[in-house]
Amino acid sequence: MKRSDKIKLSFTRNWNLPGQERLANWFKPSNQLKAELKNGIIWLNTDDIAIYTTADNYIEWTILSTGTYEDEIGKLIKLSLTEGDNALDIGANIGLQSLRMSACIGRAGKVFSFEPLEHLQEKFRKNIDLNKAKNVSLFPFALADNEGEAELTINKADWNQGAFSLRNTNSGTEKQKIIIKVADELLEIQSLNSLALVKIDVEGFEYHVLKGLKQTLQKHKPRIIFEYDSNYWQAAGQNAADCFDFLHALNYLVYQVNPVDCELINIAADIEDGNLFCIPE
Repeated sequence: MKRSDKIKLSFTRNWNLPGQERLANWFKPSNQLKAELKNGIIWLNTDDIAIYTTADNYIEWTILSTGTYEDEIGKLIKLSLTEGDNALDIGANIGLQSLRMSACIGRAGKVFSFEPLEHLQEKFRKNIDLNKAKNVSLFPFALADNEGEAELTINKADWNQGAFSLRNTNSGTEKQKIIIKVADELLEIQSLNSLALVKIDVEGFEYHVLKGLKQTLQKHKPRIIFEYDSNYWQAAGQNAADCFDFLHALNYLVYQVNPVDCELINIAADIEDGNLFCIPE
């Protein structure tokens, strides 16, 4: 690695003021750095977790250049899980949030992770093996409120690999068949004697996943973390007000996740783009 790249990375990882992630992405990796950093290993600043990185996509570059990723989600995971708990990571990507869950629940707990893309499954498995997370199980399909299949076009070179969704229409050339299942109908989930946390990040299909989890939510009352992006939700035909009413009917309080706090949402119109945290009353 060039000395100038080492200086930049040292600076961005130790920047403890607001805007760290924006600063890191302003220092985008050079083509030389992308070529050099193939399957390197980076550790997080605030978690005892190591991640393989190639520096050629948004998530891995953010971890490499800042020492963390979605730190607020990490804090909520730690708040919500303890030894022996069970959790679901829906839209698991390369496995970071699953590893955070794994560290909280110990050997007696279980993490069920769902990631339909084959190239991300490969990265996920490598990261799980690297951290020896024996309590994590990967399910190689998507979740929604109806079973089905979809053949989608995949572009492994996308900078933001986390932006993939079931309505994906990018310019990639590789085809992959995606299996879609309903969480409430999975025997593995039905057999759980408890469930403490559900995290969902599926680029606009979060409400579909929640509707497919209705019976499980009623039975176990887990805490829920999910992403809301108005553009993705609109493209997927989903409505924040409908989701808000769905959660309230299940007696959940809904909070907007901010960099420094979680703000209680009393009406759906107050929901902003970002992550939402739901706690059963």
